[in-house]
Amino acid sequence: MKKSFIIILIFLSAQNIFSQGGIRVDNLPSWEAEKYVKPLATYLGTYFNTGTYHSADVADFFGFKFNIVGMFTLIPESQRTFKADPRVEGGDALNETATVFGNKGEYYLSNNGFVIYPSGLGLKTVTLGIYQISGSLFGTELMLRYFPTLKFKDIKAGLFGFGLKHEVSRYFPLLPLDISVQLLYNTLLIENKTNDPSDYVKFNSKNFAFNLHASKSIGVLILYGGLQYESSGLDVSYYFKDPDGIYPSLANKVYDISVDGDNHFRFTVGSALKLAFFVLNVDANITSQTTYSLGMSFEF
Repeated sequence: MKKSFIIILIFLSAQNIFSQGGIRVDNLPSWEAEKYVKPLATYLGTYFNTGTYHSADVADFFGFKFNIVGMFTLIPESQRTFKADPRVEGGDALNETATVFGNKGEYYLSNNGFVIYPSGLGLKTVTLGIYQISGSLFGTELMLRYFPTLKFKDIKAGLFGFGLKHEVSRYFPLLPLDISVQLLYNTLLIENKTNDPSDYVKFNSKNFAFNLHASKSIGVLILYGGLQYESSGLDVSYYFKDPDGIYPSLANKVYDISVDGDNHFRFTVGSALKLAFFVLNVDANITSQTTYSLGMSFEF
């Protein structure tokens, strides 16, 4: 399992996350694993649906962009713990324990022994980046994010995403603003499979968004904002090891869980500075995990 997160590190430049011991979903039964990884599902949706525009203006004939986007995401306290439900009779009550972003995992003393919960990554913020390329023709823009699915030793991983954008204000020449609509879809796959079945784990993140955004150019300054509907899901397959020996009838099996992230609506507001073919932009994204992004683009 630990190898799986090295691939996320490569793809998402996330060494600050995965150098602290990893995410031990294999220590949890399915109903607890769902709550443990739910903030990760939310984060991946937040991450992939951020930094997809800094202007609603799309070239009338032909355009090309290469973007590098950095993101700084705040993880709220409510997503750093979850209410444990060990479903084991007897012993002390347990209220809250760590999610993937929390701190130390708690334990439950039952008639059958200790139920020990895994710790989280101890993060209140996450800083990551991504790159993307875009091409436009006749008021429509296609954005791509891509890393081919490759296998290195026991690990297979890859990501793919696209955005399709169309400027609707081109049909209303008297409007004082540029207005566009955009559709987004992003996926991330990570799988670790060895000859030892207990090492098996697979993460498949799928994220969707649709937004309406507008911008106004004032000389070299661009002011922009938008409203976005979005959803995220994380499918996880993993081998449950039951290290505490509390669930003998459930242990040593592969479980499949599907977790929906808390991604619904976001509001974005930002500004950009356009100097010839170079653009620098910054924006704030108000959603369940507030995110600030900084983008650098080369546009032709």
